[in-house]
Amino acid sequence: MANKKCGVCGGEYDYCLKCEKTHAWKFYACSPEHYQIHMVLDQYRGGVFDKEMATDCFARYGITVDKDLSYLLPEVERDVRLIIDEKPIEEKSE
Repeated sequence: MANKKCGVCGGEYDYCLKCEKTHAWKFYACSPEHYQIHMVLDQYRGGVFDKEMATDCFARYGITVDKDLSYLLPEVERDVRLIIDEKPIEEKSE
């Protein structure tokens, strides 16, 4: 067993190197839900998802603008909020 730190919430958890093939998500996160957050951010940063696609994925996982995300690492919360909080720029009327 190895002790790992979740890349999404920062919490510590046990990781079994022998179970790596069965539970590969545990290499990155302490739970499948946190792994989903990790994967959406990874796909967004890699250019696979645009903001709309990433926002839709987060919404499917229950992550919306009004959701408390304080359980996430500050940099993860910041990045998620940058994706889901973007407001459309209002056009100036002349």
